[in-house]
Parts: sequence; structure tokens; C-alpha cells
Amino acid sequence: MSAFSAARMTVRGVGLVMLVLGLVIWTGNADGLVPIHMLLGIVLVLALWAVAALAVQAGTRPALPGIAIAWGVLTVAFGLAQAQILPDASEHLVVEVAHLFVGLVAIGLAEAVGAITTQSGAAAGR
Repeated sequence: MSAFSAARMTVRGVGLVMLVLGLVIWTGNADGLVPIHMLLGIVLVLALWAVAALAVQAGTRPALPGIAIAWGVLTVAFGLAQAQILPDASEHLVVEVAHLFVGLVAIGLAEAVGAITTQSGAAAGR
């Protein structure tokens, strides 16, 4: 398996685990899992960055990988700050939904970068 494929699979696998963990945490049944969720979020972003960097290295046009790298920075910043944004329980739901959206976009960007790189044939052997 190439590094490119491994990074894509990492985003997919970690993304799925994070969605499940996020749902369990959101129901209020597992606040102790928040540090694991945060650690996996960092792993997901690192894998997103790996996909983007390997795509550029493989010759993919840099616009979408650049957006993916910037989105990774936003994802980490938002994830770390979300508890302090609108901490009132009734308003915090908006932040939680935004957090889900940010994570889903990160996963989607990894898929999009992976798809354009694979379609162009640039990822062969990476």
C-alpha cells in the first residue's frame, strides 16, 4: 500500500471512529472520551495534510490541496476552542453542529484531493 493510499484510508477510518465517538459524547454518556476524540482529530488532520502534501508532490494542481491544508488548521483551531464558544447549553448546539460540519468537510476534502490525484494518475506509486 502506498503512503497516499494509507493516508486516505487513515482519514476514512479515523473519520468514521470520530463520528461514532462524537455521537456518543454528544449524548452525554461518555465525556471521558473527549481526550481520545481530540487526539483522533489531530490524527485525522495530520492524515489530511499528508494526503494534500502527497498530492502536490505527485503533481496535482495545488489549489485544492492548499485549501485542505488551510482547512486542517481551521479544524484543529475550532476543535480546541469549541468548548469556549457560546458555552450556554441552549446556544452551544449551534457550535456542536458547526463542529460536525467542519469535521465532515475535512473528510470530504481528503476524499476530493484523493479523487483528483487518483484520476489524474499522479498518485501511482505514492
